[in-house]
Amino acid sequence: MAFVKAGGRDLCFAGLVEVGEWLGRGDLSPVDVVETVLDRIERCNGELRVFITVTRDLALEQARQAEREIRAGQYRGPLHGVPISLKDNIPTRGIRTTHASAAMAQWIPDSDATVYTRAREAGAVLIGKANLNEFGFSSHPAFPPPLNPWRTDRTSGGSSSGSAVSVAAGMGYASIGTDSGGSGRYPAHVNGVVGFQATRGRVSRHGVFDRSDTVGHIAVLARSVVDSAVMMQAIAGHDANDEESSTEPVPDLRARIGQSIRGVRIGHARGYSIQDVDPDVVTVTREALGVLRGLGAAVEDVSLPYLEACVELLTSIILPELATVHRHRLRTMPEQLGEIARQRLELGSAIPAAEYVQAQQVRRRMRDAFQEVFAAFDVIVGPARATRAGQPVTSRPGSFTARLEDGREIDLRSIAYEYTGIYNLLGTPAIVIPAGFSREGTPIGLQIAGRWFEEPLVLQVAHAYEQATGWHRRHPPDLPVPAEHRTPEERTA
Repeated sequence: MAFVKAGGRDLCFAGLVEVGEWLGRGDLSPVDVVETVLDRIERCNGELRVFITVTRDLALEQARQAEREIRAGQYRGPLHGVPISLKDNIPTRGIRTTHASAAMAQWIPDSDATVYTRAREAGAVLIGKANLNEFGFSSHPAFPPPLNPWRTDRTSGGSSSGSAVSVAAGMGYASIGTDSGGSGRYPAHVNGVVGFQATRGRVSRHGVFDRSDTVGHIAVLARSVVDSAVMMQAIAGHDANDEESSTEPVPDLRARIGQSIRGVRIGHARGYSIQDVDPDVVTVTREALGVLRGLGAAVEDVSLPYLEACVELLTSIILPELATVHRHRLRTMPEQLGEIARQRLELGSAIPAAEYVQAQQVRRRMRDAFQEVFAAFDVIVGPARATRAGQPVTSRPGSFTARLEDGREIDLRSIAYEYTGIYNLLGTPAIVIPAGFSREGTPIGLQIAGRWFEEPLVLQVAHAYEQATGWHRRHPPDLPVPAEHRTPEERTA
C-alpha cells in the first residue's frame, strides 16, 4: 500500500481505530504494521530517547499470533494487532521495568500489571517500555529525558513523557501511562496528543508501582479522542486484585461520541491564582470556548472551590506517600537515586503526619463542594497548564527551587501541576486534547473534566471540539536533534 512504500510515515501517523479496521478487514497484516513501526523506532528513538526498552522480538511474535487469529476469524476488536507501549513503571513479566532509575535498572518483574493483561486480552501488541521521569517524579542522569518532537529545546513534560512522545512522533498508536497530578495530561499538552484519565477506580492499578497511593490514576495517551476511548475501554473494569477498584459498570465509552453538544452546560474554569497564565494559553483557550459556543454549548465562567489550595494539598499528600514508598531506598541506596529525587523524598519524610491527615480532610470537603459545581455544569473546561507550552525548566543542585527560562522561580515541593492536579484530588475523569500552538510552534492543550463515572459525556464534548478544529491531525516534522540539545554522552558517541 502507498503509505508503506512511502517509508511508513503515513502508516505510523494513522489513527489506532483506523489501523484496527484495516487489520480487521485483512487490508493490512499485523506483522507489516509492527515492522513499519519498529523501523520508525529504529530511525527516531536514538534522537528522541522515547523507549528505554524496545520489545522487538516479543512484538513480532505477538504480531504473528494476531495475524493467525485474524485469518482464522478470531478478530478481537480494534486493538487486535495494533502496536502500543507502556510507561516503564508498569510491570511486565520477564521484561525489564526500570522506572527510569538506577535503583531498579535491572528489575525484571515476575508478573504483569492488570492494565497490560487486559490490553493483551484485547489483542494489543507491546512495542516497548516508554521513558519517564525517575519513579514518576524526578530525573536521573542515567536516563536522559525524551525530547519534544516539535522543538527539541522544549520539555516533553512529565512524567509520562515517553508515552506522549511515542504517540506524537509516530512510534506507536497509543501508550498506557500513569497520572498522579497531571503526569499523563501535561505531556499530552506539550506534545500535541490526547491524554485521558478516567474516574479513579475505573481502571485497576494492580501491579503498578505508582508514585502516590491515593491520587494516582492510569492514563492513556493517543492521537484522537476516539482512539483514547477505545484504549480506555479495553483496560477499564473491576479487578478483584485492586481493593480500590470500582464495581461501577463500565459503559460504552464511545456511545456519545459524534453526538451534538448543543445545550451542554460548560463551566469555564476561572480563578487560577498559582501563577500568571501565558498569553498564548489564554488565546488558545478563548478561541476554544468560542468553538464550543459555536457548537451550541452553553458556556459560563465558574470559580472552582478550593482551587487556591490545590498545589499545597497535593504536595502535602503526594510527598509523604512518596517518602513512604521509597523509604527503604532512601535509607539503603541513596546514591542510586537522582539528586532531586533524594531531595523530594527527604522533604516528604519531614512533612508531619498531622499535615498529611489535614490535607486529606480538606480534600474530602473539596469533593463535597464540587458536587454543587457539577450540579450546575456538565463539564468544566480550561487550560491544561498555565505556562507557555514546552517551556524548559532547569533546577539548581541542592535547592528546592527551579528557575524557569523567563527568570521566574518555582518551588520544587509543589510538584503537582496546578491545572491538572485538582482532578486527581477529586478523582474525576479529565482529558487534554490538542487545541492550538504557541508562537514558537509548540502545542497547547485544552482540558475537559466531568462528573465521577461520566466519561462518555467528557469524551462527547472533547470529540465535538476535536472534529470542529482538526488540531489532532497535525504531526511534528522529522527533524534531526541539534548537537546542543544532545547529552554529552550522545555528542561523543
